[in-house]
Amino acid sequence: MALILSGSLAFDRFMSYPGVYADSIIPEKIHQLNLSFLMNKSKRVYGGTAGNIGYNLKLLNEKPLIATSLGDDPDGCDYRRRFIDWGFPLTAVKTHPGHLTASCLIATDRNKNQLTFFHPGAMLESSGFDPTTLPPPYDAHLAIISAGGPEEMKSLSTAYRHLGCRFICDPGQQIHVFSKDELLDLAEGAFIFTCNEYEFELFKKITGLDLEGLFQLVQAVVITRGEKGCDLLVPGRGSQHITPVPVSQVNNPTGAGDAFRAGLIKGLAQGEHLITACRLGATIASFCVETDGTQEHSFTLPQVIARHLAAFKEQLALN
Repeated sequence: MALILSGSLAFDRFMSYPGVYADSIIPEKIHQLNLSFLMNKSKRVYGGTAGNIGYNLKLLNEKPLIATSLGDDPDGCDYRRRFIDWGFPLTAVKTHPGHLTASCLIATDRNKNQLTFFHPGAMLESSGFDPTTLPPPYDAHLAIISAGGPEEMKSLSTAYRHLGCRFICDPGQQIHVFSKDELLDLAEGAFIFTCNEYEFELFKKITGLDLEGLFQLVQAVVITRGEKGCDLLVPGRGSQHITPVPVSQVNNPTGAGDAFRAGLIKGLAQGEHLITACRLGATIASFCVETDGTQEHSFTLPQVIARHLAAFKEQLALN
């Protein structure tokens, strides 16, 4: 089985503000906002949806094919070297001359309020990946369409649907850039549609669909709810809640959603039931929240098996 990831590759700059943003904002002057916040911490880390999911799959002994775009700047070269070190194929990673690699600045205040600024750079350019180059049978492969360039997200959904390739639709923070018809087309035919609870409400607002309407397009829905865990919803089976896995400390939740998706993909790739794959996703996410950065944590397969068993009383055989 081939695992195919599409989405963004970016470098994230995490900053911490010791105060509270709201203390410096005058509501009646919000239209004239002109502020500078003095940060007390700054850290540059690897990021991007495809990069984060890929990193966790690497720790899970997988080498997915990543369809994405990089700039020809030092950041892009850095990411390519990273994939080479991991043994990932580079056939679907395209470098675009004259473009910067995507970057993101995330500034968090004392109350965990965040300001995020994202520059897409090369992410908006197509990777040129053609799913028909995958070896048949196409339904033996598993792909995930995560937040990246909107045009490539749409084209890959169409291609996977026509080929009969199983895919997870994970539009994430890009939901708002699509029209109603574009979102419906993006989701149609997906094996799983996944998003967080806010994104799901936004999806319903844009499309006018409720959960039953979405079930006409996809086989299952997974809604992540942060520290409250996640819900698996399957037509005719109702909702199954997956509790969060206990952790030693919550350092930074950024990237936990991507880590969850990696665990979900790993479980499905090993032929686990969907509920078990979601639980594995919760286990992998727990390692991410213990560190500050989306690719700063680490784990071994025995550690995953032990933590999963303790949380869910479920024995896994990972390889």
